[in-house]
Amino acid sequence: MQLSFGAFRTRFEDEPAARAAARDARSVGFVVDVEDRKGTGWLTVSRRRHPFAPDDAERYAGRLRTIASAYGGSYQGYVEEAGR
Repeated sequence: MQLSFGAFRTRFEDEPAARAAARDARSVGFVVDVEDRKGTGWLTVSRRRHPFAPDDAERYAGRLRTIASAYGGSYQGYVEEAGR
């Protein structure tokens, strides 16, 4: 079976919301970076520690959509990363 690895991105208007969402994503097993997009808001980039089955990507995306929505953010998408 082929495994996937990539980044799930969510966007927020302010830093406190992005950091709160990152905390929640970490509590359900994601490794999260929070980035200041210099005038366009804040981005969280969430990854699983280990590669996962491609079928799990939509489940993980749904979890992050829910977290983002709870803090006024929006889900921006999943980007597959090669070579991991």
